[in-house]
Amino acid sequence: LKIGAFNVQVFGVRKMEVPGVAEILVKILLRYDIVLIQEIRDSSQTAMPTLLQRLNKASAHTYDMTISARLGRTTSKEQYAFVYRSELFSVVRTYVYSDPKDLFEREPYIVHFRSFVTAIKDLVFAGIHTKPSQAAAEIDHLVDVYDDIRDRWGMDDVIIMGDFNGACDYVKDSERRVNRLFTDHRFSWLITDCVDTTTGGGACAYDRFVAAGASMMSAVVPGSAGRFAFDKVYGLSEAMVYLSISYHLHI
Repeated sequence: LKIGAFNVQVFGVRKMEVPGVAEILVKILLRYDIVLIQEIRDSSQTAMPTLLQRLNKASAHTYDMTISARLGRTTSKEQYAFVYRSELFSVVRTYVYSDPKDLFEREPYIVHFRSFVTAIKDLVFAGIHTKPSQAAAEIDHLVDVYDDIRDRWGMDDVIIMGDFNGACDYVKDSERRVNRLFTDHRFSWLITDCVDTTTGGGACAYDRFVAAGASMMSAVVPGSAGRFAFDKVYGLSEAMVYLSISYHLHI
């Protein structure tokens, strides 16, 4: 089972119209069985269905998706989408984290998948894209999101994934020492600080997988979590990558 997460910087109709971009995104998605797409900004809500159609046309397998409502405090709304192989998984239930105290800029999107092929039959993924200036606080509150999943669904085996903005200037060492997601021993950070998940060579591990639950941890292949440097693998120009696709590598 291959799981991915990718912040496709300001993804929408305009990005899909840039020559070559859709083809690269399809190549990337074909690598995974389930992948979280973040930073979907598309008021028409047509870009993701178009990308899914392109993906299915290019694949011998069938992909489907589950997508959140448009989220955010400002008029610049974003969506999360989980794209998955429908012969391997089905979506059991989903919800957007209830956030009456407005702790998150974009509330996490939680999906319960039923697997037809893995030892763990029920998998829960929580997608998050934090606000950079509030990254430390939002990361801390992801512990509350995990506890909410346990309370609602009675499920411990969860992977929290996405663009945490969880490194460099956004999360300082002093903040980590008091941050519950860093200090609570229930959680394992599968993407470590030494993994640069940017395309600009900034040496920042913004994008993360954080796993919890004994069954989930036993199912994770040691050392398998990392980044995919699509820019170098596909021989793309810096302008194509940074300006047209994303400043993030996917994990």
